[in-house]
Amino acid sequence: MAGQGAKNGEPDLSPVIPQDPLDVLLSVTSIVHWADSRDVRLAAMEASEFPVDDMPMFLVVNQLCYRGALRPTDIAAVLGMSKTNISKIIRRLEQVGLVTRAPSPSDDRSVLIALTAEGRALGERIIANARRTVDDLTAVWTDEEVQTLRRVLAHFAQQARHEIALHSPALRTLR
Repeated sequence: MAGQGAKNGEPDLSPVIPQDPLDVLLSVTSIVHWADSRDVRLAAMEASEFPVDDMPMFLVVNQLCYRGALRPTDIAAVLGMSKTNISKIIRRLEQVGLVTRAPSPSDDRSVLIALTAEGRALGERIIANARRTVDDLTAVWTDEEVQTLRRVLAHFAQQARHEIALHSPALRTLR
C-alpha cells in the first residue's frame, strides 16, 4: 500500500496511488502516460513516415487528424503551448505542405488550420498505425471483451468531452 514505505526518516519511494489493477484512475492514467510517452510518439512518427524530425509538428498534425480544422488558439490550448510557439509550428507545417489556413465558416475574423491533401494522406497513415497498435494490444481478447471495451470507453470519452466543455472555455468548441 502507498505510504508504508517510509521508515526511520527515509523517504517513501512508493507511488501515492495504490497499485490496484482494477482502479479506474490508475488504469486511465497508465494508458494516457503510455500513449503520451516519447517512445510511443517517436514510433508513431516513424511508422507513419512523418517527413520531418519535429515532435511539436507531429503533435499538431495528430490533433488535426482527430479533431479536424482548428483555430491556432485552440491548438495551443489543447497542446498546452504558447500561441507564439504554435504560430511558429504552423508556419513550419505550411512550409512542408502539410497544413493550410482557411477562413472560419462561423467567424469572419478567425482562421482555421486544416490539413492539406498531403497532410490528410499523412493523417491516414497516422490513424492506420494507431489502429494497428490497438488491434495488436487487443489481439488475444475475445470479441465480447473488445465490444465491452468499445462501449465503456465511448461512454467515458463522452463524459470527458462534456467535462471539458463545462470547465475549459478555450476547448469548448473542440470535438
